[in-house]
Amino acid sequence: MKRCILIFASVMALALSFGAEAKRLTHRTDSLLRQLDVAVRDEAEASADRRRRIARSITNLHNAATDSDRYNVYRTLYSLYRSYSGDSARWVAERRLEAAEATGNHARIRSASMNLAESYSLAGDYSEALHILDTIPRTDIPDFQKKYLFTLYRTIYERLSKTDAIKSNIIIYDRLQRAYTDSALQVTSKSDRDYNYLMASRLILAGNADEALKYLDLPDSLSASGRSRVLNKRAAAFHMLNQRDDEIEALAEAALADLNDGLRDYSALPSLAQLLDERGESSRAYSYIRRALEDARLCNAKSRTTEVLELIPLIDASYAEADRQRIAWLYALLGVAVALAVALSFSLRSLSKRNRTIHEVNESLKLSNRQLNDSNLQLEATNHRLAEANRERVRYITEVFDAHSGYISRMASLRGNLLKFLTSSQPAKARRLLEAEAAEEQELKELYTRFDTIFLRLYPDFIEAYNSLVREECRVNPKSASLTSELRVLALMKIGVRRSSRIAELLHYSPQTVYNYKSTLRAAMTDPAALDLWLDNPMP
Repeated sequence: MKRCILIFASVMALALSFGAEAKRLTHRTDSLLRQLDVAVRDEAEASADRRRRIARSITNLHNAATDSDRYNVYRTLYSLYRSYSGDSARWVAERRLEAAEATGNHARIRSASMNLAESYSLAGDYSEALHILDTIPRTDIPDFQKKYLFTLYRTIYERLSKTDAIKSNIIIYDRLQRAYTDSALQVTSKSDRDYNYLMASRLILAGNADEALKYLDLPDSLSASGRSRVLNKRAAAFHMLNQRDDEIEALAEAALADLNDGLRDYSALPSLAQLLDERGESSRAYSYIRRALEDARLCNAKSRTTEVLELIPLIDASYAEADRQRIAWLYALLGVAVALAVALSFSLRSLSKRNRTIHEVNESLKLSNRQLNDSNLQLEATNHRLAEANRERVRYITEVFDAHSGYISRMASLRGNLLKFLTSSQPAKARRLLEAEAAEEQELKELYTRFDTIFLRLYPDFIEAYNSLVREECRVNPKSASLTSELRVLALMKIGVRRSSRIAELLHYSPQTVYNYKSTLRAAMTDPAALDLWLDNPMP
């Protein structure tokens, strides 16, 4: 009996140690990751604080009496939207440029134009960003605006270098990145806080990571965004030096600063997820990459979304492999339990000579068998759920990749045709190609098709539920593989999107069209009050 207990204790100790890292993280890094786990799960507080600041600025905008006042408020709004909502940031940048032009101040016009270029860069439209920067007059520009201008060029070419797959292009982008870094340094005073950051950037580009770290201090006076920027650069230096523990700590601190500041466009969290996945922390990495993808989607940061999507298959594969290993351990534990049950039966048989009867031994064995059968049933149910979850995950990841791959291919084709027409001095054809609506209509058609397919796959009883609420003449075919325009609006309302403006934005309808569809839906109901009750009840 004692031997059985020792064997069981040993197996349980091995099971509890399953999945532990071969290399332990430092206490500080582990503490940072625990804080980051909380921040990843709950983004409400930081996001609410940023929304409050945005609301205050919008109030100030309503109270602005002059173009100069509006220009200053738009500057604050742009800084708040910059890495939070790409579409809003670009809208604010356009309004700020209008206010600057109304004042006639050339310095303000330059500053607003650079904001607009930066917003296009954040959205991944690098050609438009470069076009705006190239058209900014270069005469009588103060050094601080030159620094901003050269920094924007440097950042754009850095992103192009990361996203372009053609080696010759990458060489050109890297050379331009170094050149604009040097240009920014020439107009930056050594007393300027950006000087050390630019020096570190130049040294890293030159491959001198050790020297770069000397310029990357973290004074307490740094803002959250400034701290995140320096920490990301420190992580890049540690990566070059192959100091993975230090790189993880820097990225964890940077990601925590980003999330606590309510940002949605960032690089630290997905990079950290990739490193943790390589160390075997697939569950944590999966949690981080899902949050990064959701934030990139909410921010409408297309370039960042593409970067995150490239990491998802790798992390998802590791997560699935960890699941398979856990199942294998469950089977091993089941085998040990069976062996222990057999050993227990022999022990009970020997003890029965003293105080127990054969009948008690048989009853004990029957109980063990029932427990083993229950364990088998639970394992089978768990395997079924895991297999189904894996299939759903692969299916939806494939849907996302299909959508983005198709979009990238179409954009590449459009770019190729535009270059061909512009190179052959056929601007009229290029303009007609840009003004054509067929591509947009095709994109919308594909969007609706994918939405209908995924929604009906998730909620196969949706059309039958709708038919039960409406008059007979308004019912639709329950076997339909697609939704009508009205049902598409109703589907979004059912999953919680109620505002007409948001529905119009997602489906590319006008707000009036959405209002008309809602009215049509209510008119079709046998009992209009039943619609609200049905919408408030969760889907099965």
